[in-house]
Amino acid sequence: MHGSLKNESAYFISGEKRWDKIQNKLELKPEAVLANGWEFRSRALLWYDAAMDIQGTRSPDLTHSIKQHYRTTTQLKEAYLLYSADSFDLRLGQQQIIWGKTDALRLLDIINPLDLREFILDDFFDSRIGLVAARLNYYPDTDTEQEIELIIIPDAKPSQTAPTGSRWALNTPTPPAGFTVQTLNNEQPNWSVKNTEYGAAWRGNIEGWDLSANYFYGWKDSSNAFRKITPGIITVQFKHLRMHTVGGSFSNAFGAWVVRGELATNLQEGVNAQGTTFTDTVQRKTTVNAALAAEWTGHNWTVSPQFFIRHIKNWNAKLLEPQNSGFWMLGISTDFMHEKLKPEILLLADWAAGGWLARPKVSYDWSDDVTASIGADIFGGSHGLLGQFNQNDRVSFEVAYSF
Repeated sequence: MHGSLKNESAYFISGEKRWDKIQNKLELKPEAVLANGWEFRSRALLWYDAAMDIQGTRSPDLTHSIKQHYRTTTQLKEAYLLYSADSFDLRLGQQQIIWGKTDALRLLDIINPLDLREFILDDFFDSRIGLVAARLNYYPDTDTEQEIELIIIPDAKPSQTAPTGSRWALNTPTPPAGFTVQTLNNEQPNWSVKNTEYGAAWRGNIEGWDLSANYFYGWKDSSNAFRKITPGIITVQFKHLRMHTVGGSFSNAFGAWVVRGELATNLQEGVNAQGTTFTDTVQRKTTVNAALAAEWTGHNWTVSPQFFIRHIKNWNAKLLEPQNSGFWMLGISTDFMHEKLKPEILLLADWAAGGWLARPKVSYDWSDDVTASIGADIFGGSHGLLGQFNQNDRVSFEVAYSF
């Protein structure tokens, strides 16, 4: 049995100043060695957020249902059987499957949906939702470190967004004057043969380059808004659509530098558009998503700039996304006191919509088992994915004990 006991607290310093969370989290990772080469591995999170009882109930951002959503959670992230042989590994059960080479934003790493209760601020390791899957990793040639991965997922799930009205909910358009909005039941994937997802990947090392080729056929984690406009009424139905993702990644080291990147082309991705009927408010498009990163390490410093771009092929003016969009990212970290004191900062800027996010943090290792940190999440701008949260600046504190 391994795990950790952690307190994660955050206080809003802009907008309405109040506690965002006082989260007491227990992580448990029981493992067992079974007979005939089989092992059992699992990971579960349980927490209680005291901020939901300290802060008063009120509309619209802390209603009873919102507080219930955040107050307590039990999440089984992984629980699978592992069989290891000389040339392959087989995993059966609930698991996280991680692809790609980038930080902060996901291009190839789209297999597991996310819990977005804190937008994108939570670590992916905690925000990924576990999926029941069969995963085979085959190693045909150990000399070139080649690997072939096959995945079947009958347990298709969408990402979980923050509750409507909460401070981490994404903005929704305001209906025109004189119109009311009628929302139909959402259509989303579930445990069904017809909803099965599957994928394959090849990985290898060729002349120092770590390369991968990836394919995944599954459901887009975020939904599309199908709309119908009639006199005085806008009828909306959110649906998740399937798409094919084809791409790959690369990385290599050149002295103090590491260069890495990835490409993910989404075929038949749903993109929201202007229109008046269910048939023209979502268009199927091919989108090209790419990232390039460089990382320099020297004198106890690591500096990593990254560039992300999203391009919609055959773009037209009815689409509600620009043809080109993306982000700049810069990560800087170092350490002092024999690697006990670790300052870092992550900067993320939306070069299309203009919003940005700064995440400074300082952590200190009191011992091998106890760590503490203080940080902040500062949003800027007024538009786009990041700018909409410019009243959600917060400071955060964390203490963790690992066992």
